[in-house]
Amino acid sequence: MKKHTAQVKGNVAACKKASKEDILKCKQALDETAAKKKEKKQGGINLREEVNIVHEEGDEFEDDEVELRSRKRPHVLGPLDRYTEINPGSSDTTTSGLKKVKQPNIKDAIWKKRSHEVSQYLARWVYEAGIPFHAIDNDSFKRFVEAVGQFGPGYEPPS
Repeated sequence: MKKHTAQVKGNVAACKKASKEDILKCKQALDETAAKKKEKKQGGINLREEVNIVHEEGDEFEDDEVELRSRKRPHVLGPLDRYTEINPGSSDTTTSGLKKVKQPNIKDAIWKKRSHEVSQYLARWVYEAGIPFHAIDNDSFKRFVEAVGQFGPGYEPPS
């Protein structure tokens, strides 16, 4: 509605009845929202950069890791994932040529499925342990998750 009233082109039609005051208010609200999103994203990036797990030079799994390239941040998977890699080719447009569409990628599908499974385990643990759901918004929890991700498989939690 704000984009409609602010006459932002792209997703919606511009409102022809909006006053200049309404247009300015909506544009300001949209700009504030975008600034908050950008700040939150940068905070997450800074938080992840704080965590750095250094692997020994002799770690076997580092040599076999496959880095997946996607539209989001890169994902690192294990040695068997190299057999699921598919090169979708260079076809970026539909047959009509009107809209650029990226061909679905098996790596993204695998990553989405794994991410969903991990989220289910996390949700089950939070529920069974009686932890308030907002606890996962805590920065120290995010650092912990990033550290476990950098550590890789085989992490043994303390007793």
